[in-house]
Amino acid sequence: MPETARRAAGDGLFGVGAVLPLERRPLREPFAALRDLLAEGVPGDDTAALRDPRLPHAAWPGALAREVAATARWAARRTLALAGREPAARAGWHGRGRVLALLPAHGHTVHLLRRAAPFAVCGFPVLVAGHDRQRAAIASAVSRTARLLRLPEDSLRPAAVPAAEAVTALTADDLVVVTGHPATAEKVRAATRASVLGATGGCVVLAGPGGERLDAAAAALGAHQHPGSCTRLGGVWRTGAAGAPPWRRRDDTAATPAEAVAAAHPSAVLRLVDSLDEPPAEVAGYTALPCDAAGALGTLVGFGRDPRQGWPGDFLV
Repeated sequence: MPETARRAAGDGLFGVGAVLPLERRPLREPFAALRDLLAEGVPGDDTAALRDPRLPHAAWPGALAREVAATARWAARRTLALAGREPAARAGWHGRGRVLALLPAHGHTVHLLRRAAPFAVCGFPVLVAGHDRQRAAIASAVSRTARLLRLPEDSLRPAAVPAAEAVTALTADDLVVVTGHPATAEKVRAATRASVLGATGGCVVLAGPGGERLDAAAAALGAHQHPGSCTRLGGVWRTGAAGAPPWRRRDDTAATPAEAVAAAHPSAVLRLVDSLDEPPAEVAGYTALPCDAAGALGTLVGFGRDPRQGWPGDFLV
């Protein structure tokens, strides 16, 4: 594979523990709750209440089940990594303080599961905040998520004050996880002494050998566009074999992989592959996930990796 699309094997890029020290293992009861949700499914009333309104009713249960499964696999991987049986990464935060998760305007449940709940599952107190006009909706999602995961009381709870006040109340030992626009992450950095990790990509980029399969994948991904979503299709690039440069747009404009990806600042690069069993890879600091001609992804591990604002990728905490 070209240097611009390195695989994860042996380099720690996709090892768990990229934020929290591995010694903070998942708590027993939330781990069991994830196992039960994986086996029995999320109850129907909770599924309905947690639905992302941008998704059709019929599509949401499957999407939520996928998030629960990915979270359960993360918890298992983290436990195995402590025993040396899974790849591990170097923790980016010392874990001595509290966590504040700042949510975007959309996708509250998904972002809670990916960027707030993992800290609470490992026993950290987590406050959650977002847009002031959505405080009631965020509080409801936080309460249901905490109950479903059987988290300790008050380990995952909504902030009692607006997001800006919650940020300024933090100390140098604390951590803020920001999901949103790059300018939001910069604003947070300027307002706190806490460590800040941002997931600020605004789209996905599709890359693969040209032809009918690339066209089909682009059409499938484009059919599910949501305004302002970090999964909207932000570019399609025709590549050489296995992602080799140069990359070319449909108008034949050429660029290096690094130029193409940096200009888009995506949440992920979607690599058109023959097998969804391929592991995630890395392109110019961003995660490249395996994608097929139907727009399906082989894994979500590493989605949201942000080389500008520091988030290492989802399901790698």
